[in-house]
Amino acid sequence: MEYRFGLLEGRGWLTAVPEGPRVQCRAELSGVSRGLYKVHLTGRGGSFLLGTLIPEGGSLRLHRTVSLDQLKRQGVWPPEGAFAELAFAPERVRPPAGWVPEGAPARLLGEPLLARCAQPLRGVLLHRRESGFSLAVPWQAGEEFPLPPLFCFARAERLGGRAYAVFSFTRRGCPVPPGGGEDG
Repeated sequence: MEYRFGLLEGRGWLTAVPEGPRVQCRAELSGVSRGLYKVHLTGRGGSFLLGTLIPEGGSLRLHRTVSLDQLKRQGVWPPEGAFAELAFAPERVRPPAGWVPEGAPARLLGEPLLARCAQPLRGVLLHRRESGFSLAVPWQAGEEFPLPPLFCFARAERLGGRAYAVFSFTRRGCPVPPGGGEDG
């Protein structure tokens, strides 16, 4: 006998199919926001966490085989329902006023060595001004420094509640030392 339950107001489903001493559980969610979703099977005795859905084929899916005895001991067999819950949502941080996300900071740098060092950077913010621009790279003390050749050129700042190493550059992408003025 197959048990089938809807999840998240029709955005998904869970099936539980007993096969001898084991139960095959499958779940799928579509059209949900980014995040980690966990799926539970429920019964008279409470709920049983089946696991976290993973991205697969454009939706979030789970396939798990569970011992029938374990489900009975947990009080969820025979099942009476299922539910999915958002266990973790990525933080959506808005850049502070005057700053915009910069997905390819290396393209702005005039020195090839600096451009190579900037290739792997993520979460970078850009602030343009008439004489040049600044890049803010997420960084906290104790972490690997984001642009080692420019260590002495960095200012540690908090922008929008997050810690950054901030670097200033001329319009041509040449670094400007702190206190060197906007034109270097």
